Amino acid sequence: MGFWPRLRNHFVPHPTNAYRPHLLRRGWMVFFLAFVLATEGFLVASLVARQSGGSFLASIIASELISFTNEARAAQNDGQLVENKLLAAAAQKKAEDMAEGGYFAHQSPDGKQPWDFITAAGYDYQYAGENLAVRFVDSKDVVNAWMASPTHRANIVKAAYRETGIGIAQGIYKGSSATYVVQYFGARAPAGGVLGAEVSPPVKVSPSPVDTVARQALQLVSNPRSSTAWIFGGIATLLLVLLAFAFFFHLQVQATGLLLPGTVVAGIALFFLLFNASLLPAGPNQTASALFAGELTTVIDDAAASTP
Repeated sequence: MGFWPRLRNHFVPHPTNAYRPHLLRRGWMVFFLAFVLATEGFLVASLVARQSGGSFLASIIASELISFTNEARAAQNDGQLVENKLLAAAAQKKAEDMAEGGYFAHQSPDGKQPWDFITAAGYDYQYAGENLAVRFVDSKDVVNAWMASPTHRANIVKAAYRETGIGIAQGIYKGSSATYVVQYFGARAPAGGVLGAEVSPPVKVSPSPVDTVARQALQLVSNPRSSTAWIFGGIATLLLVLLAFAFFFHLQVQATGLLLPGTVVAGIALFFLLFNASLLPAGPNQTASALFAGELTTVIDDAAASTP
């Protein structure tokens, strides 16, 4: 039997499969149910590990933060931010400084301002801004939380910014392991900026299948809430489509034992999807004060930047 007939047997009710798609049969239902339960178990285990201070799963990906930031800017018709190595170095230095000092604030205990880290890295700015985050589960949650705060959102969507840099460091915050995240925003001073700081135009390279699989695996680990939502939504949608086909095509020959398991598994997937989105905590200490140190994000203008 060729590929397309096999595919039809799995998805579409017709005489060849006795109007019973293979994907609704017992073996596949057991697989889908086991996969849904294993996925939920992975999500819960990752959250428990992070709640207890385990940092091996608490990875935030810089490229994902920039991607989500640019998605938010695109929704406001703002230009895309380009990663700048000098801003990234400054952000990394600030993140490491917070991790080593165990503080979470725009101003360090020894009086350093965000702009001190930026200028020390050699970035000559006209505009600059800083967003901070700590104790998050995944990259998407970081940007979502920033967008929910008016002052942090103002930095993300400010049209004057042209470049960004991310810093990520592991440390201890209020007695437990924490991931510190720093995002710097900047626009070069019109006088010319820093020699050698120009960013080359991006070169599009098609990733290999191995790179694609590795990236998806890394994203699954670093963004478990988003990944599991896609999994549950995909399984529920597939099963509901299959059940709709089975219902409208020769319902009179469908056995209850074929339709009921698919309905139950789809229901379980939808339940976990809604439960995780509305009830399952996003990370430790689920209050705004635990997610942000001083609620205001500092943004400097031309006058403030004229004497860095």
